[in-house]
Amino acid sequence: MKNAQLPKSFSPGQWLDVHLPGIRQAGGFTITSTPQNAQYSPGKTGYIELAVQKSPNNPPAAWLWRPEAEILGSGINVRVGGSFVWPPPDVDALSITRLVFVAGGVGINPLMSMISHLHQHPAESVRRIQFLYTTRFPQSRDPSSILFLNRLRELFKNSAYDLTFTLFLTQCSVVEKDRLVKEMGSSSTNQQTVCGRIGHEALLAALGPVKERNGTVVYVCGVPNMTDEFVDLLRRAEGMEEKK
Repeated sequence: MKNAQLPKSFSPGQWLDVHLPGIRQAGGFTITSTPQNAQYSPGKTGYIELAVQKSPNNPPAAWLWRPEAEILGSGINVRVGGSFVWPPPDVDALSITRLVFVAGGVGINPLMSMISHLHQHPAESVRRIQFLYTTRFPQSRDPSSILFLNRLRELFKNSAYDLTFTLFLTQCSVVEKDRLVKEMGSSSTNQQTVCGRIGHEALLAALGPVKERNGTVVYVCGVPNMTDEFVDLLRRAEGMEEKK
């Protein structure tokens, strides 16, 4: 996407409606890069990274998966959308002291933009970040194919925050989990890998002490069943406010 075609502004967590040549149906794709990445400066080309799953039956996605030589330089129209963003529109950002990110599968996409932005531009009041990511162990048994895992681990090695990253792997044996930890070099105390899905106990623990939860904001993104279950739990959690 050429610099002249990039949106003038967007918030971390938003998506793009993409209108492509010869296709009546617009494609909606989550932005996984940051607003800073899209900025042009001398010697630097701005860009926007989109999460586009390969899908022959989805015309916009199929178009974007065509060979680069066939589509490079094509004119497209885009529109930014979405209110699932950082900072949250109905919360005073300076009141937030703890952030909890909960990602399930491809739900990692908008959270990737948010956490990357927070490392480029540290939030003034946020001291603690808990990042919970659950996904299936790859059928290929190759842990490097887990979406954004390598990027997240690199991002979290040198964090400006008191940060904990926990990877929850389903359809994974303890042996495979131990192999993953060894291969990925995850000996850091702020990164851990466990077998199984995110449980209620782990989610509630991530919220912090009850008396401090008025400064906690949680982002949950994943399949509808998981999202509905966790949002319901969070709404009933002691010390949590509805809009957070």
